[in-house]
Amino acid sequence: MSSIFRLGARTVGGSVFRTFTQSSYRAAAPLAVRFKSSPAATTPSLTAQIFPMDKDTITEKDVDEWIQSLQRLKNGHTPDNATEIYIDELTRPEEYLKQQFEASEQQLQEQQTFETARIPLASIPVVDNVVNLIMRNGKKSQARKIVARALYLIYLKMRVDPVIVLEETLEKLGPLTNTKVVKTGHAKNIIRPYPLNERQRRRYAILWILDGAAKKKSSDYSVRLAEEIMSAHAGKSSGYEKKASMHKVSIAQRAYINI
Repeated sequence: MSSIFRLGARTVGGSVFRTFTQSSYRAAAPLAVRFKSSPAATTPSLTAQIFPMDKDTITEKDVDEWIQSLQRLKNGHTPDNATEIYIDELTRPEEYLKQQFEASEQQLQEQQTFETARIPLASIPVVDNVVNLIMRNGKKSQARKIVARALYLIYLKMRVDPVIVLEETLEKLGPLTNTKVVKTGHAKNIIRPYPLNERQRRRYAILWILDGAAKKKSSDYSVRLAEEIMSAHAGKSSGYEKKASMHKVSIAQRAYINI
């Protein structure tokens, strides 16, 4: 028998005969099932109608067909079969996205309010103190760039938060006491030790770090500053000698401390 067969379809009021090949019948079968579905059923997507994925297995022939279709579409060929149409639709999913975000009136007003608003830079007290002591002739932006580059170099070298390294360095390097000359009204004045608060201790430590950075050999001030901060963090800065000298004088004059 030939592989071609005939299918008869009867209708009320007469008989209508239509001839199908075996391949055309297989292609039309899924559509016939969809036509018999109830009106309340969900309409299938366009992709499912074009290329229904109802196969249990994928053969090598299917894979070769996909690869050939991809190559043809890549070369600019217009899709002309089911596989190429399906692949072409997958590359343009935006056409089927119906959900779109619509801002409310309140959100639009907030957007207009903050469009021209200037976002302030992050403020860290320790970093701000270093920037203010480095700044010359009111060029704060330039001083901020120097400190930012120095902190970045510290991060590249140590792989830890550079702000934490700076805080620990200032805490270790800052002196606890200082001395001042007190006039007694007699022939001899006295040297009286007094404690330093946190801001004063930090200022001394920063000034000593800047003095040490000025003695480095690099031509870039950011590099010199980063090297001095890391040296001070390791306990090798010359500022520790100044700290020890201040403490030595305070201990020698401890008899004049006001309690």
